[in-house]
Amino acid sequence: MRNILLFIMIAVMISGAVGWPTAASACSCEQPPGVAEELERSDAVFSGKAILVDEKPVLFSAATRSVVFQVAQVWKGPAHSQIKIKTGQGGGDCGINFSAGQEYLVYAVKSEMYGANELTTIICDRTAVLSQAQGDFAVLGEGQEPTEEVDLLSRSNWLIPLGGFIVFGILAIIIYRKKKEIDWSR
Repeated sequence: MRNILLFIMIAVMISGAVGWPTAASACSCEQPPGVAEELERSDAVFSGKAILVDEKPVLFSAATRSVVFQVAQVWKGPAHSQIKIKTGQGGGDCGINFSAGQEYLVYAVKSEMYGANELTTIICDRTAVLSQAQGDFAVLGEGQEPTEEVDLLSRSNWLIPLGGFIVFGILAIIIYRKKKEIDWSR
């Protein structure tokens, strides 16, 4: 009997930890703003191809999706060859379900909606698949090609923390061995 109660308690604790509720939100949008109003409100407006869609599950909060775009045209904001934006997973968190390889017209604002103050876009913005946004170009006019070449897909970003971790590990091993030698000599 005691083993059964213990098993039930462990099962309840595990299911509570696994099924911990996360932050929930409901997305409700009014009629989307017009092109001119959205251009004015946005911090970045560009067209480009989604080249990386990275989903980040987050413990105790809503998961996010980072999307890196290869920029074709810029109407507002940084004239970078690649731009990263954040959005939610879709559904109730207002996120857009971007697909890698698909081209989009993106309206983004700086926001803390999905963490740090980064460019974000949601379903309430005019962001759309490029083929469905052709009417916007009549108001936007000609965009500009990016003027600053950037590489957001570079894998070198992880080398600095990895190098620091390796150096820290080596120092910890050296200190541990030196301490052990001192203890043996006593």
